[in-house]
Amino acid sequence: MTTDAAPPKRRIPRPGRLVRLWPRVRQFRGMLGLATLTLVASAVIGLAFPMVVRYLLDAAFIDRNRVILDRIAVGLVVLFTIQAALNYVQTYLLSAVGERVVAGLRRELFAKLLDMPPGFFAERRTGELTSRLTTDIGLLQGVLSHQIAEFSRQMLSLVGGIVLLTLMQPKLTLTALGVVPLVVGSALYFGRRLRRMTVSVQDKVADATAVAEEAFSQIRTVQSFVQEPAERQRYGERIGESVRSALVRAKIRGVFFGVLTFSTFVGIVFVLWQGGLLVLDGKLTPGELVQFLLYTITIAAAIGALASFFSSYQEAVGAAERVFEILEMSPAIADPDSPLSLPSPARGSVAFEGVYFRYQRDPSLPWILEDINLTCEPGEVVALVGPSGGGKTTLVSLLPRFWDVDRGRVLLDDVDIRHLRLADLRSAIGIVPQDPALFSGTIRDNIAYARPGASAADVEAAARGAHAHEFIERLPQGYDTLVGERGSSSPAASASGWRSHGPS
Repeated sequence: MTTDAAPPKRRIPRPGRLVRLWPRVRQFRGMLGLATLTLVASAVIGLAFPMVVRYLLDAAFIDRNRVILDRIAVGLVVLFTIQAALNYVQTYLLSAVGERVVAGLRRELFAKLLDMPPGFFAERRTGELTSRLTTDIGLLQGVLSHQIAEFSRQMLSLVGGIVLLTLMQPKLTLTALGVVPLVVGSALYFGRRLRRMTVSVQDKVADATAVAEEAFSQIRTVQSFVQEPAERQRYGERIGESVRSALVRAKIRGVFFGVLTFSTFVGIVFVLWQGGLLVLDGKLTPGELVQFLLYTITIAAAIGALASFFSSYQEAVGAAERVFEILEMSPAIADPDSPLSLPSPARGSVAFEGVYFRYQRDPSLPWILEDINLTCEPGEVVALVGPSGGGKTTLVSLLPRFWDVDRGRVLLDDVDIRHLRLADLRSAIGIVPQDPALFSGTIRDNIAYARPGASAADVEAAARGAHAHEFIERLPQGYDTLVGERGSSSPAASASGWRSHGPS
């Protein structure tokens, strides 16, 4: 049996990863439907604007009709007011959906990480996993909350603008759309490179975060051995690597948008030139030329926005790859399909039968434990004595299935522990760790960590048993005194030795 989920090979991110978000989005179909209606209505108003401007200009320059001019101006103000209200509703609804989906995704990823065995965390640094919870999901949050709405709006503007242009002047439309193949080709070429570079940047940022996490968690060791300069250098090197990758990505993005901008404005110049010739020939009115030009700018802006979205989309695909890489893992240590039941309460008989174990399934590595046979009966006190690194902690860690044996078996009350539910197995075992562990919260919360519903009397009884009740009572808030992370900022830790006595 493997000791951990096998680390997946680095793959080129697949766009299909973003499709995996749909099951998490579809529960908000009602809000999405209403947002879509407001989005379409807003886009229709935007497409109507050039047409209204045409009539406004013709009324001013050709008809010279002040009444029509005033009415058109007032109508435009009304249209923009309605469009602003529609944009507000659509933006709020899509942002609300995006925030809720991302929050659910963060909870899902965090829950998945909690289910992973210790071997998984031994092979991966905490900072890297934290980066996936924050930075990577943050990129997905931008796509869900804002960019999908912008993509939909620009697609409507693009399609609507092309249709209206074609109905007005087919020849000019061909000129306006002449740059599309260049834009699309550039997006496909640069998009793939942007996706690869985004994954590289995120990996390097995760490495830097991991270095910082290690330094912060071992700050006393760092300062005791005066290694602050070394840690600064380590972190600086990782940040430097991420900056170099980010600059390469910035160059790719800069070239991409340079090509895009040049293509777009060249297309507009040709449209203006051909349109001006038509005005000179009397085939277009000034208002019709401005209308056509505005539609051309709308199409150009839509193409530019879609290209920008494509860039962000490729970055989101890279982030999704890293997130779903973990979500799709199957923990090697998991509940059996048909679990057996332990007696309640458990008797506590423990047996190791022919146990072999190594942390990596590499035949070239020596066994950490080799042919271990040991029986512990209920009521016995058994001490494991040996040199540091001899496997004492490893042997004990096999009992709650923090790792699984490679050969042999471990029995609890004559039941192979691999046939038990993890929750049943671990709830029957009491562990006192070598290093005291405190969580941010109150002293009461920490004492009752394994039994959140414990009564005040139970908490006090546990504290008395640990000889901690007396100094806890002397604190200003007693059991409600707040404890900092790992107890380092706690008045109890500094004044009363809480870190020394509490967990024991």
